[in-house]
Amino acid sequence: MTNPSVRDLVDRALLPLKAVDGALHARAVDYVVDGAHPQVLGELAGHGRMVNDCLQVAGTVYHYFDDALLGRLKAAGVPFDYRRGRSVRTVFALRDPLYRDGVLSAPQWARLGRLLDRARRTDPDWTPSTPEPVPDWFDALVMDAVATIVPPDDGSDTVRELARDHRPGWDAGRLSALLLEEGVDAADITPVLFLEVFADASGRVVHLPGVIDRLTERARQIPARLLDELSHDRRIAVMRFMAHDVGLARAGAHLLAALSAAASKKMRRQAVALLADLDPQVRNAAIAPVLAKAPASRAVELVEFLASADDGAQPLDAARRDNRRLADLIARTRARRDTLAGQEAPIEVPPFTPIEIGPDAAPVKAELRAALDRLAGRTDADARQDSWIRKRVDDARRITDADLDALVAVADGKSRRSPEFLRRFSVHWIAGQAPSLTFAHALRLHCAEKEPSPYWWYRMTLGRYMDPDTDPRAVEELMARTGCDCDSLVEGFSTYVFQEIDPRVSWPWFVGRPERLREALGESDSTARALEIVGAMPRVPAELLAVVADIAVGDSKVNRPLAQAVLRSHSRVRVLAEQALGERRAETRASAAAWVGSLGDRASVPALEAAVRAERKDVVRAALLAALGECGGDLGEFLSPRVLGAEAARGLKSKTPASLAGWFDFDSLPPVHWSNGDGEPADLVDPDIIRWWVVLADRLKNPNGRGIIGLYLSLLEAADAAALAGCVVRAWTARDARHPDPEESRRLAEAVGKQRYDNAQQWLARCRANKQMAGSLEWAESRAAVTVEEYIAAAYAEHQRTYAGSAVADKGLLAFAVCMDDGELAELVRAYMRANPGRRAQFEVLVRALYANGGRQALQVLLSIARRHKMAGIQATAAALAREIASERGWSDEELADRTVPTAGFDDDGLLRLSYGEREFTGRLTPDLKIRVTGPDGRSRAGLPAPRAGEDAEVVKAAKKRLSAARKEAKTVLSLQTERLYEAMCASRTWPAVEWRELLACHPLVGRLITRLIWTTAPAAPADPADSAPAAPAAPAAPAAPGAAGPTPPAGGPPTFRPTEDGELLGADDAVVELDERARVGLAHGTLLSSEAVAAWRQHLADYGVEPLFDQLSAVVPRVAEGQKEMRDLQGHMTDSFTLRGAALKRGYKRGEVMDAGTFDAYVKDFAALGLSAVLGFTGSWVPEDKIPCATKGLSFTRRGRPVPLTEVPPVLLAECRADYEALAALGPYDPDWKKKAFM
Repeated sequence: MTNPSVRDLVDRALLPLKAVDGALHARAVDYVVDGAHPQVLGELAGHGRMVNDCLQVAGTVYHYFDDALLGRLKAAGVPFDYRRGRSVRTVFALRDPLYRDGVLSAPQWARLGRLLDRARRTDPDWTPSTPEPVPDWFDALVMDAVATIVPPDDGSDTVRELARDHRPGWDAGRLSALLLEEGVDAADITPVLFLEVFADASGRVVHLPGVIDRLTERARQIPARLLDELSHDRRIAVMRFMAHDVGLARAGAHLLAALSAAASKKMRRQAVALLADLDPQVRNAAIAPVLAKAPASRAVELVEFLASADDGAQPLDAARRDNRRLADLIARTRARRDTLAGQEAPIEVPPFTPIEIGPDAAPVKAELRAALDRLAGRTDADARQDSWIRKRVDDARRITDADLDALVAVADGKSRRSPEFLRRFSVHWIAGQAPSLTFAHALRLHCAEKEPSPYWWYRMTLGRYMDPDTDPRAVEELMARTGCDCDSLVEGFSTYVFQEIDPRVSWPWFVGRPERLREALGESDSTARALEIVGAMPRVPAELLAVVADIAVGDSKVNRPLAQAVLRSHSRVRVLAEQALGERRAETRASAAAWVGSLGDRASVPALEAAVRAERKDVVRAALLAALGECGGDLGEFLSPRVLGAEAARGLKSKTPASLAGWFDFDSLPPVHWSNGDGEPADLVDPDIIRWWVVLADRLKNPNGRGIIGLYLSLLEAADAAALAGCVVRAWTARDARHPDPEESRRLAEAVGKQRYDNAQQWLARCRANKQMAGSLEWAESRAAVTVEEYIAAAYAEHQRTYAGSAVADKGLLAFAVCMDDGELAELVRAYMRANPGRRAQFEVLVRALYANGGRQALQVLLSIARRHKMAGIQATAAALAREIASERGWSDEELADRTVPTAGFDDDGLLRLSYGEREFTGRLTPDLKIRVTGPDGRSRAGLPAPRAGEDAEVVKAAKKRLSAARKEAKTVLSLQTERLYEAMCASRTWPAVEWRELLACHPLVGRLITRLIWTTAPAAPADPADSAPAAPAAPAAPAAPGAAGPTPPAGGPPTFRPTEDGELLGADDAVVELDERARVGLAHGTLLSSEAVAAWRQHLADYGVEPLFDQLSAVVPRVAEGQKEMRDLQGHMTDSFTLRGAALKRGYKRGEVMDAGTFDAYVKDFAALGLSAVLGFTGSWVPEDKIPCATKGLSFTRRGRPVPLTEVPPVLLAECRADYEALAALGPYDPDWKKKAFM
């Protein structure tokens, strides 16, 4: 007879089925308890998803019932209480006693499992994930047993650990007995348990009592092929668990060995890392059968590990003997290791300054009490509007002085007991309210938390107290000194150092932790950052050489060049690079060729020549030829017309890339001639050769044409190469920027426009008919008033703004830009970026094309993008490329910009010479910087005259084209250089007098600009030989009331002058100033001049009718308080988002970072020379923008994203940005209710 308590437990467990059907519930209970009514399993499907909606077999504690289902469950007698509300925890709690008691027999448990399995299948969203060898009933039962463990109501996430306590009877013995009772073969029980444990994505089953012990004892019964039954993520989970259970890892070494040759590279890396920690004898025995069968593509990580392991020789020798596919891989890997062999001296690290603990935390009590009082004083209306505010207000009112005293005691290190305060408020909030809280205090508070803070909170604490230059070793020492080196803080700190600290600062910390970098180098998502850190070190640590060398010839397109750059200073880098020329993968060989070429060592020529002769892959062969040229090899053997013709014939036999073949017009390519070097006409190039070069460039997919494409184009007549390059690049941009056919847009606009018109009329009718929609009536009337024709026109314009496709797949064609006329390329890129503002991927390749071209005008565009661009990633790329060019030419970034300013065709004497043949014309810049043309008759005119009879039409056309190009270029140059000179003033940049004359005063365009500016001189600093560098900033203003005018400059001041058009240097009193050639010259500013000098210069400019290029005299340095990081004295001035945007953009600012939900709340202006960004904060807007009310907030500065004290900002820059802040505030009056009226 069945135990009555069993029926009661089952009845209660299945009670939710009453909400489906009372009779169904009764039959289900009978089936589980007595085996009666087996047909009930089929009946469940007939009731649809309602069955599982009520039982929640595949649910989690985070699911909630809707109103309808909640009502049915309550009517069925399911007890819900206010604490659990709608949560499915209530249903789980009904089954929990059944599993906790464990009184059912094996057949009863099996029948319950079958019922639960059928129930979960009624949910159409449920996806079967049970590995095939596991019985479905067993999986449903075990998963439900652990899923119904109801966690504590306080929200602590301890369900997995509670499995041991809440399911004590569900041990390995019971699970095995259930399987055996239901007919599973004894030999299959351990494999089934293994799959059930590790197929569980929740990770709960693994914690059932004795399960892991059983699997460890019988691991040899688990065949490695069983891993194929698990998903990728679950196999990773197996390794993750083995990483924390050495016994299981040792017993399951054969499983790790199988995973070390898996298809996933990430999986292989993790498996090899775990194998490395095992006893060598156990490890080698496990990997021997794997190496005997593995393909080379899946054995790379294992072979690389064994090649560097002390006991790896024997298994590698055996693998080389038993698996011929690995012989070449093993030989190359060993050769690489032999190259790196040798003892490296330890890396010396610089000393660091310890961080002071600081004063005691007593003042924190008063600061927090004031903050709590403010919070507790929030109005009831605030609390009613927001439950979070209500809770915070309540928490603030509950804090007592005793709670504050306990917090202060912990901060001072006098107590380690977690204070009540930390249960209600985070350390981050405390630090924000209590300026007296030091770094040491904050660390002690974190250490005292009952539950460690989530990383993002801890990260914010570290970011608050650590400056960009704070040495991590000093922080670590402070943590140890204050006893705050608990595991959670140390682990979080390690993550912070790796992710957030500049490698130039953090590398000494990592020198003592090579294992941390080794781990990061093994993870695809952290390899690049780890290489950046290693690259900042004086040299690669010996422990990491092999790992970095493997990455340098690996299959990651991103990480390969980074690793190669890191190894550049290694004494045997050339040998390493040459060895990689023989790698199996063509892509790696091509990368190795680029690596060898970048080293530029002539000793590599024999290896490259041999590789070229042996190479059959056209893309690799091209890379080898480029490298051979870079290393000074003789390319004649490989670049003769005959060889190139044969190469083209061979290459064109293969299929043209589909992305290119579908649109590129090869017949449009112009005829070109070989260059014979003497200027005489040379032979025409076979069109197939040119066609092949285009196909090859497309396949290389590298917009930097400095390699093989540039080499090929150098074989042509220069004019022909430029014409060919222009044809290809123009074709690419035209293809990429295509818009839909107008007829297609018209057809679509007809339908869409009419639909929108009809929708507007219907919406208006609904608003008029429904009083509840009265608030939308005005908007609806405005939309309904728009005519159908206007809607159609808007839809047409909208569709025309879309793109018909993209040519990014053919970005390699931009390699031809390397030989394009730099002026044409510059104008093309400017026009493209202006017309296509959102094409980030295209911008990325275009800036690389500008870099490769390297012409003056191309570089000026590149530099303008590097200084300011709305896309931070594009700006960073352009800046990095500009630095590369400067490094190549031995210049600073600013000197590069100075030396590459285009002249727009003007000669050094400031004249633009244009010819009609016999008639000569001269172009001159006017005072308003326009070009006027003077002819032989002495008459000044706006443009060139019509040609006379007999004048060559082509010559006339060329002269007019040159004048038009000069006008465009002059306009661009004058605008850009005005911006650069303004930034130079803000940065207090100075030039040696000689360079100032050469690069600025004598430049035909810039020379006109500097006559509208006031300059100052200073004696040369003999101890500082740096040229064109920012001068040492003037002493910051003394701290005082924020926003007030700063101190008055001393009387006298530095000598000042203004250049005139005829080359004289005039002082404010009109006297000629003699410039000492040893002096340094910079731009003057009113903050550095006396009031008398400012007045004198104002009068001078007025007397001479000079319109200043920009205002140098008005901005005033505000007074700032010590430690102040933001001005907020002008916050609350109301305007609208469009007006504010217009004013900010006019002053050179760009939109700040777009945050969650598409909002932004700042306009930013970068000052690259100083590494500073000015931030004008406002209440915010969103993207795409709409006209909404907004208000000014504050002015601040950042460096690398971190706030900078205003006292550290150069006075001129601070004054100018203060003027910007005032200009934005002047857009509207102050409104006391700005927080309520503005978007926030």
